[in-house]
Order: sequence, then structure tokens, then C-alpha cells
Amino acid sequence: MVPLSVGMNQMESPRQMCGDDRPMKSAKTAAWSSKWGKFSCLPWAIAVCLIVVGVSSAGPAQSKSDETISAAKHAEKTSANMGEEVASFYVRAVTGPLAGKSICYVCRHGDRPVVMVLVRELGADVAALLKELDRCVNRHRADGLRCFAVLVTGAPQREAPRLQTLSFDEKLELPLTLAGEAIADAAALNIEPDAAITAILYEDRHIVSRFSFRTGTCDAAARQSVVSAAEQLATADRSR
Repeated sequence: MVPLSVGMNQMESPRQMCGDDRPMKSAKTAAWSSKWGKFSCLPWAIAVCLIVVGVSSAGPAQSKSDETISAAKHAEKTSANMGEEVASFYVRAVTGPLAGKSICYVCRHGDRPVVMVLVRELGADVAALLKELDRCVNRHRADGLRCFAVLVTGAPQREAPRLQTLSFDEKLELPLTLAGEAIADAAALNIEPDAAITAILYEDRHIVSRFSFRTGTCDAAARQSVVSAAEQLATADRSR
């Protein structure tokens, strides 16, 4: 039996019973440790938050280099069909002095320097290109430069009013015409399936240069490349 004379100060504490013989902290020390223990992991928490915020704000890497390339570089100036004769084909004139008639502008312009613009859709880039080419033709009319545009479509009746509106809004003098999809495969034209705009420059009915543009890629620089080629064609030395 345990003697009843054992005092309370001689009884083992729970820590001593578990084998922990470290000296017990005073009440003041324990309170101090409890107070600052709350902040012992604060620096780590701040560091983690900063890392997370940094990664989130950085965002995905901009790896699409083609988004920074000028749309003019999407233009294709190809040597395909160079020197080939432009085949005759008929279109339906919507604007100009021959509006409402079926005509072959290739035949009509003969051996003149010509810019033929074939489009599959009407947009702001098409309007801008035609307006700049119209001005170019007016500057070089005395040099014989001519231009006409063809909307390649399977719904000519629906598209005719749109061409009339485009001509009126942009005050275009060059004739706007309509043709069916069949001309896309015509000899020497070879309109590419994904080409929204195809500009073919020819003289004496033989192709000198051509440009193709996908939808939305005919920007100011691209348009200037076509106009420059047209001016070069108009002012070429024909004395040889």
C-alpha cells in the first residue's frame, strides 16, 4: 500500500509519467511561447503567397509568334503561272458603264496592263484594297493601267446589291462584277481554296505577278505591296 503521507508535491505529473523529464516551463514562459508561436510560420506563409501571386500574374507564355508577324507576310506572291496567258471568261457587270451586261474584261482590255482582283467575300479589307487600286488606276490611266474586280459566288442575285452598295460607298470607278465558282479552276487563274482575295497582274494577257490573301490578312502593308506592283507594271519600260 502507498503511504497516505505522500504529499501532492511528491506525486508524478502526467509528463513525468510519460517519461518526459524536461523542466516544466513557468506560466510566464508558456504564455510568451504561446503568443509568438502563432507567428512562427508567418514568413513561410508570406513566401508561399508571393509565389502563387507571381505565377498567377505571369499568365501563359506568348508562344504564338505568328500573332506578332505583320499580316502582309501572310500574302503569297507566287511564281506559279507566271508568263501564262490569262484565259478569256465572261462575268456579269454590276457597276460601271457596262452594268447589267455579260462581258469579258480580259478581251476588252487586250494588251493593256491590268489588275484583276478575284474575291470570295466582301469585307473592309476588300473595300480598302479596291479603293487604293482605283486611285492607282486614276494616277496611271494615261499609262493604260486598268482594273476590274470579280466576286466569285454561287448566289449572284443576292450579292449584286452588295456590290452596288460597295461601289457607291467607296466611290469606285473600277467595274465590279460577278462570276460563278467555275472560274476558280479556270486556266491560269487557279484561285486557292483558302484565298479570300487573289490579285492577278498581267499585261498583253500574260501574267506578270499574283498575290493571294487569306481572310483578314490583307492589311495596309499587304495592300501597299499590291499597289506598288501595279504602279511598277504601269510604268514599266515598253520601249524594248
